[in-house]
Amino acid sequence: MKFYNRISEICRNHKKVALFVDMDGTIVEYRVFPENFVTTETKEVFLNAEPLEVILKNLEKINEIDNLDVYILSLARSFIIVEEKKQWLKKYAPFIREENYILLNKENGDYNAENREFIKSIKMMEKLNEYDYVILLDDDHKILKRTLNEIGKNGEVFHVSSATM
Repeated sequence: MKFYNRISEICRNHKKVALFVDMDGTIVEYRVFPENFVTTETKEVFLNAEPLEVILKNLEKINEIDNLDVYILSLARSFIIVEEKKQWLKKYAPFIREENYILLNKENGDYNAENREFIKSIKMMEKLNEYDYVILLDDDHKILKRTLNEIGKNGEVFHVSSATM
């Protein structure tokens, strides 16, 4: 409830807010696989990943705030994983509109090892022409710190542990 209250407060103080939510380790269990496994053998592995239900329930309630849009902002190493993430979202987070999925694909060149830590802040900043405040919910400390530095007074970041309260 604390997370919901904080997001509500932010929305009261801004005209239009975008909340960007990571997937792996944030709304879905995080499973670690060897690099070659991820690109060659992952069929249906992501589909069977467990949802983090407490987080999803909080996001569903937050999604009802009038001046806030929830986006999924997630990295995927392959085309297969992008498609599985879409299917997973439709099953476990149907309250998030599909047009609000920003799934960056490494195979497609959307991100790489050099820009992995700041590609999310770039995508968020691209939305500042539509929103006056942006928020990131993620589990990766490096990405959170980098994003906070990049967005400055135009936004805020939260570690996933904040959304469990």
